[in-house]
Amino acid sequence: MVEVDLQVSMLGPLAVRRSGRDLHLGPPLRRVLLIRLLLENSRSVPVDVLCEDVWQGRPPPSAVATLYAHVSRLRDVLEPPRSRRTDHTVLARESTGYALLLPENVRDTARFERLVVDARQLLAEGRATDARAEVDRALALWRGTALADVEHHGFAMRESARLTELRLQAVELRTDALLHEGEFEQAVLVAEDLTARHPLRERAWNLLLRSLYLSGRPADALRRFDDIRRRLGEELGVDPGPELRGTHQAILEHDLRLPHPAPGKPSWAASPRPAGRIPRRGPLEVISRPAQLPAGLSTFVGRSAELAELRACVDEEQAGTTPRAVLIDGAAGTGKTALAVHWSHRAADTFPDGQLFVNLRGYDQSGRPLDPADALEDFLGAFEVPPARVPAGLDAKIAMFRSLLARRRVLVVLDNGLDESQLRPLLPSTPGSMALVTSRAQLPGLIVTHDVRPLTLGAFSPEEARQALARRLGADQTDAHPEAVRDIIDLCGRLPLALAIVATVAQTRPNHALPHIADELHRTRGSLDLFTGADAHTDLRTVLSWSYRVLSPDAARLFRLLSLSGTAWISARAAASLAGLTMAQVQPLLMELTRQHLVSVQRPDRYVLSGLIRAYAAELTLRHDSHADRRAARTRLTRYPGTFPPATGQLDTGT
Repeated sequence: MVEVDLQVSMLGPLAVRRSGRDLHLGPPLRRVLLIRLLLENSRSVPVDVLCEDVWQGRPPPSAVATLYAHVSRLRDVLEPPRSRRTDHTVLARESTGYALLLPENVRDTARFERLVVDARQLLAEGRATDARAEVDRALALWRGTALADVEHHGFAMRESARLTELRLQAVELRTDALLHEGEFEQAVLVAEDLTARHPLRERAWNLLLRSLYLSGRPADALRRFDDIRRRLGEELGVDPGPELRGTHQAILEHDLRLPHPAPGKPSWAASPRPAGRIPRRGPLEVISRPAQLPAGLSTFVGRSAELAELRACVDEEQAGTTPRAVLIDGAAGTGKTALAVHWSHRAADTFPDGQLFVNLRGYDQSGRPLDPADALEDFLGAFEVPPARVPAGLDAKIAMFRSLLARRRVLVVLDNGLDESQLRPLLPSTPGSMALVTSRAQLPGLIVTHDVRPLTLGAFSPEEARQALARRLGADQTDAHPEAVRDIIDLCGRLPLALAIVATVAQTRPNHALPHIADELHRTRGSLDLFTGADAHTDLRTVLSWSYRVLSPDAARLFRLLSLSGTAWISARAAASLAGLTMAQVQPLLMELTRQHLVSVQRPDRYVLSGLIRAYAAELTLRHDSHADRRAARTRLTRYPGTFPPATGQLDTGT
């Protein structure tokens, strides 16, 4: 680990100092990047993950290049010239990404936690005055909200909630030390403030009751117990936990003494909880109203019918006649996330108790879908449930999450879902709240078992496609070249992602006017070369690969071979001949491809492999299937006695 003369402060707005002098860190995006690396504690973070997190799930086409520029500037700030000459790098480039190599003790978060641990030990040893001094030193490190620069970024929410909970525990520890010192009146003042700020936190109320009794005010202590018992019943429908009830009983019996905790464990420490069960120490705290929606696209256009249908779902939900979840499914690149985020911002006021958002990573570069248990932990953290109160098992997490949503109106956006098993634990179970799910898969299991309403998203209409290009390029450009615009729209198959990539080419390559781009698309028809980019999310090959990757081996082979048909559509029997399969074997494979929106069914027994997806499948068959296998497939198809119209090479939208 590199020895550096740096001090990093994250318990408030980010600050970095060298030899007591503040370093200039640059614009907000660079500060977000630095915090993201700091949170990994010297572990490497892949570049695509950095882009995803820094831009809150919506990295622009230039994200990778911009990231490299910010890394270079951070190196200039963090690494003095002498460090580079001795190869002592602070911001290291590793095989998959970047790592910030800093000793743990340079971060104020690590120093804060160490001081609190020391204070607990001192109090356990009976050294209350020394314990309070250590806690005061720890609390003095706080300059505002933890990780203030990234408080609305999903990657920081769990750590921010953890640090906030530790700060609250430190204040409670200080109050306990005051009681052990005999400073009962001062302890009352601190405990009163705690209960005012956190009115459902039983630990704080227990300290208040003890402080009042020990300061000679037992009647006040009993009245305050009645207050918290009534509040818990009215707001959460629960009784006080055993610790608070025990303190109340001790006051009634005039038998309240300062406890003598076991070494290393303060008097208010929680008992170990059994795995998989919700803790019974007290009620759930709901302090914040999460607002986790990522920024919407300023270039969003169209989708008026889909927006109206989503609005109708909310209106019906309020009348108690509609499902509590909507699934937006569709092929890669159709703009499912953009639609979900755009509508969610418009509907946010309908859900005043909060809006949750999570990228479930069902289809992305990592190939590691998010575990629903991890998503539930993030949701519970967004409601400021202390980490110590989150149960260990999945079923217990589900129960706690559903309890939080009961009698509340919360919008839960579950983006990029993979399958039913990942999504079921995350769906609301009571009226009032609503889930909006996006997925490339059709997920019929959710429709059957959870009454989820499907909303399939296709390509743009011709007018929406024209508006999309005009929004990105300016109406003056699109109006000046109407024929080129029509050609581009047709050759992109009206696919929103493809149109966005082409618009980016026009914006970033001054010599590529719209007629030139249209000519290039004509020349490279059947190829995806123009739809590539440095960022995985704006590279059409990469985006389509995430759908291909989830296919079974047999379905993947059929998908590749379908590109050899040379027809605009194919029947199930012809597909069976092409692949050398029986009808019983090919039908479930066609269903799998349809479910993943890699082929579409425009009418009974007419399966369509659309233009850009066909081009991707053609590249795959050249890469994975031998010349002999491809020739045999074509031969089998020519022997099938059906005739089909020729393929157009464009994305067939079925209109």
